[in-house]
Amino acid sequence: MNLIDGRTDPLLLAPLRMLIHHIRVVGYIPFLLWSLATHTTRTMQTLATYVALRQLPIFCKLMRGIVACGVSRKPRLVRAQTKPYDTNKQYLLCAHPHGILNGGWWNLIARYGLSLVDGLELAMCVAPAVQYYPLYSEIFGDRVTDASRSTIKRLLRGGKLTPCLIPGGFSEATFTGADPKVEYNWIADRSGFVRLAIEAGVDIIPSYSFGLNDMYWTLDWQRYWRAVKAQAWGLPTVVWSGPYGLGNVPFTEEISVVTFDPFPTSQYTVEQTAQAHADYLVYLEKCFESQKAACGYAHNKIEFIGKSVPPRRSKL
Repeated sequence: MNLIDGRTDPLLLAPLRMLIHHIRVVGYIPFLLWSLATHTTRTMQTLATYVALRQLPIFCKLMRGIVACGVSRKPRLVRAQTKPYDTNKQYLLCAHPHGILNGGWWNLIARYGLSLVDGLELAMCVAPAVQYYPLYSEIFGDRVTDASRSTIKRLLRGGKLTPCLIPGGFSEATFTGADPKVEYNWIADRSGFVRLAIEAGVDIIPSYSFGLNDMYWTLDWQRYWRAVKAQAWGLPTVVWSGPYGLGNVPFTEEISVVTFDPFPTSQYTVEQTAQAHADYLVYLEKCFESQKAACGYAHNKIEFIGKSVPPRRSKL
């Protein structure tokens, strides 16, 4: 059942959509560096003004309205769970795959807010720097924070918010678009998120975004090596572009963000983390297989990789 259906994008909003994409994927950085180098004082004053403005609720509300108006209507949220989630419970929501700053979830939250999943109150746990990017703080408000173990544990102890994170991280982002028929998930040997859920006694809501793999072209050179380094350095090592090798507007925004029945991590003990992780991978693959045809990816398959589990394609 679709909670939010994709719709046709208004053509008149295309320029605004292009600008929003440019800001969303930090395409402004080269211009910012040039401006800092050539007009240092003026640029610093402008940045200080912007930082001050984003503290004002009315400014953030205005920006959320502009972004909600300008983003694509094509991404949709598909509820594949058999019943609504229990809003009296906490969960850990895990989004797969990472993509380029996960355009699917970002788009849907920009349009419908952080309570769009059956009324659960989501808290976005991201790389530390992301929470300071333009638009992210305005869209997510005070519910965007880092994805450290201590922060997620604190949120789960709070008893109200459902942390949302992308377990594959920057390493997984490096594999965006690596193969048009294979979707690589960098969680083969990454079990920390499962352990966190077990320790907190909460279940994991898996979500899968079909279409992220096709949004951008990414650099193929030394892809696996760069993914390993991304994990070691905690920095993105992905290079991307849109059509014709130019710009940050994606090839497609036909994205289906699918949510599934919770995985019962609360039924495992910490000593069973390895088994719970293995079971979660099996469950996530079943979820992927159950919805891929309906989402337009019937011929795709999922492959779990990691630092100790390289992809089967040797050239990657």
